[in-house]
Amino acid sequence: NFRYIPIITSEMGRLSASKENVELVINKDICPFTKTHYHLIGNGQMVTEWKTGLEKAGVPNERITTENYFNHKAEPSVESIDRISEVFAAA
Repeated sequence: NFRYIPIITSEMGRLSASKENVELVINKDICPFTKTHYHLIGNGQMVTEWKTGLEKAGVPNERITTENYFNHKAEPSVESIDRISEVFAAA
């Protein structure tokens, strides 16, 4: 199954900015989050936050691939990592 959801961050803020935003990427009726493949692309800080949060929630590392294009040295937000992992772990 494939699902595409466009998310316009200039309107709703960063995807990791709120629990409601993080929940947009989960649909347990289609596929359990641990069996979904996540391809994270873009801002290095965002990619690191999501990769770490997904791993912390139990997503196997082989189901996460990344492409960082800029902002490689920015420190990830621990708050964002925790929010991502908590939402996914509760799914």
